[in-house]
Amino acid sequence: MKTCFKCGKTLRLSEFYKHPQMGDGHLNKCKSCTKRDTDARYKRLIQDKVFLESERARGREKYHRLGYLEKYRPSKSSKKLAMGNWEKKFPEKVMARNRCGRIKRPDGMQTHHWSYNSEHALDVIFLTPREHAKAHRFLEYDRSLCMYQDTDGSLLDSREKHEAWIRHCIETEAD
Repeated sequence: MKTCFKCGKTLRLSEFYKHPQMGDGHLNKCKSCTKRDTDARYKRLIQDKVFLESERARGREKYHRLGYLEKYRPSKSSKKLAMGNWEKKFPEKVMARNRCGRIKRPDGMQTHHWSYNSEHALDVIFLTPREHAKAHRFLEYDRSLCMYQDTDGSLLDSREKHEAWIRHCIETEAD
């Protein structure tokens, strides 16, 4: 049995993390207090843009150093199966992608469909790859309406709403 210096509870030794430099080989703070402190510290640090960027850089470096790209690269057959499943699940997206394949786009730009209804299949927004990835990271697709919703659940049912939402996302990223 051991007493946590943080919460004052007396708990079994298994409720404390091992720490070889402590006298009894266990940390003096229980696991639940340690987790709570760690979460609070992370929530505080994640607000700091410098910390956030350094963590992202550390993650990218680790990804490359440990060779995760090669380790988790899908086989050709599993990729083909996944694409087939995606095409069955989203036939409206396949139709829109096929119909806009001949649209001339500026160099370095990608086409983004604000709606996958057949009447809007050729009405696309040109975005840089970074803007496009950011837009999709914070959009939710509503399959019943073939349109996107923002993170608050508001339907972006016009091109103007969609463009304004994307501009807002890009501006908040720059801050």
